[in-house]
Amino acid sequence: MRAERALLRIGECLVGLARRQLPRRGREERYREWLAELPAILHDPQTRPAAVRAVRMLGYAVDTPRGAVLTRIRARRPPGRGVTVIARALLAVGMYELTVGVWGVVLAPGEPLSYLRLAWGVLLVAYPVSLLVRSAWRVSTLIVTSQCLAGSAVNFWDAARAPADWVNYFNAAFLLLIVPALWIAIWITSRRSRARQA
Repeated sequence: MRAERALLRIGECLVGLARRQLPRRGREERYREWLAELPAILHDPQTRPAAVRAVRMLGYAVDTPRGAVLTRIRARRPPGRGVTVIARALLAVGMYELTVGVWGVVLAPGEPLSYLRLAWGVLLVAYPVSLLVRSAWRVSTLIVTSQCLAGSAVNFWDAARAPADWVNYFNAAFLLLIVPALWIAIWITSRRSRARQA
């Protein structure tokens, strides 16, 4: 009995942590639902032995903070029209680079530059997708940072191999000037749309 109370307290603490992550609207109702599940799982007569029930209950409680974060992300409003237009433009650019990367791997499967270009294309596609599915801002920032690093490496490699080719300089200018400018434009438009909705 004492162990059962201790398990329920641990579960309540974990659900309480999840509660803080929820949006204010509906927070208490969701918290009560999650809290009511703990004793129901712990006293489930169909699950034997008691240790299995305890592990299931703790697993449920541990998973509630993740569910709360996903609930908060889904509760956000969809991106504004400006963000959607910019994300679609970036998606087109990313698909072009991804195609170039795949074609490079097909033509030269042993060359490291081909795989680096392919990774860059994947990152260029991942960023607008993260915008359109409303992922966390930190995730988008990590994707953009990785994308700029991979793109810089590709452009420096291309420029070192063929310094007279103007395409390398165009790609470097695109990466170093246009992509960060679009990223800043997306950030500004998303902040403005949030300010209008508030």
